[in-house]
Amino acid sequence: MLNINTKAVSDSEAIESLAIDENQGVALVEFQNGGKYTYRNVAKSAFSNLLEFTDQSIGGWVNNNLVDNKEVTFDYGYTA
Repeated sequence: MLNINTKAVSDSEAIESLAIDENQGVALVEFQNGGKYTYRNVAKSAFSNLLEFTDQSIGGWVNNNLVDNKEVTFDYGYTA
């Protein structure tokens, strides 16, 4: 699991922490409100985009690639 430092990438009003596992296609997200989610079936290209473009909004990335992506499934809590 690779932890993404949300403060180093871009300050986020919505995301407290983000960890990714490119090989498993899994992302662990903790929101500022304390909600924790495990997202599965995340595309490798989404991870590459996150790591390559470090000035993008983490909240925007989470919304576009996890929350609003019909191919991605999620569980409440960390289940990875």
